[in-house]
Amino acid sequence: MPETFFLDTENGSQECRIITSLYSETRKKHYLIYEYIDGPQEEIYVSSYNPDDEEDDRLEDVTNEEEMQEIEALLEEYMEG
Repeated sequence: MPETFFLDTENGSQECRIITSLYSETRKKHYLIYEYIDGPQEEIYVSSYNPDDEEDDRLEDVTNEEEMQEIEALLEEYMEG
């Protein structure tokens, strides 16, 4: 996985730095944790993605509060480990 990537946003193409990727056994989903290179360093973003679909490299927003709490727990576990 590359360390940076470009994401098309409503403000144009943004270069992003990958912080880490996580997998949820509970949801059977992959997540990408990243930040905008030119943005505030304290803001991080989370999106889900499907690494097995080579034709669709789309990142999906995580909008479910319960799912976000699970991701936060996974990230805390990752940081401790």
